[in-house]
Amino acid sequence: MFGNFFNKMYYGDPHRPDLKADDIPKKGISLFFDILKNNFWQLISLNLLLIISCIPIVTIGPALAGFNNVLRNHTLNRNVWLWNDFKDGFIKNFKQSFVITLINGIAAIILINNYKIYSSYSTGFIKIAGTYITIFIGFILVLMNVYIYPLMVTYDLKIKHIYKNALIFSIIKLPQTIGMVLLSLILIAICILFAFIPLLLIGLSLVGLAINVYDRGVFEKYIDSRVNEQNKETDDKADK
Repeated sequence: MFGNFFNKMYYGDPHRPDLKADDIPKKGISLFFDILKNNFWQLISLNLLLIISCIPIVTIGPALAGFNNVLRNHTLNRNVWLWNDFKDGFIKNFKQSFVITLINGIAAIILINNYKIYSSYSTGFIKIAGTYITIFIGFILVLMNVYIYPLMVTYDLKIKHIYKNALIFSIIKLPQTIGMVLLSLILIAICILFAFIPLLLIGLSLVGLAINVYDRGVFEKYIDSRVNEQNKETDDKADK
């Protein structure tokens, strides 16, 4: 009995018929719910795997890379082998994910300390300007993290280019990015209301899936389409 239960969590429902290409939604809300419906048990397993992998603090970054690699593959309608895909993302992006998480952590500490310092001023321009600038930078950094890890596991980019593209997307897709942050906060808040149990079981996977489904559409529009155009131009020149 328990063997079938864990197999279902790892592999999904073996009795579910294969999807046809026409049945698979390409993006948006329909894709989110399609992945959720067909991979519910695997998303629970992924959620637990992420939490366990983050227990050693130094592995938080690589764990997030493995986590996003699995979700990225789901949004691309690829066959997903939970442990193998998680491990591949973990190992392949270990160095970059560790450095990025370290940068984010240091930036957060600096911003929090700056806010405390500027807030301690009684009055004056320095208090107002410093406080609002600190909040603004922190706000932008939060928005950028909607794109940072999916960019890292999807494309072969240097860290500076990951941050650059994340900043650009945060600006040109500002309303949508704010919407994704708010949606993530709402999902987490709902999980907290139920004594953190949903957060421990599937809450993190839901947030990650929503972000990756959204990012998939952004990347297709602004990155993949340009790469395809460049490849087509190169092929046309080669034919001539």
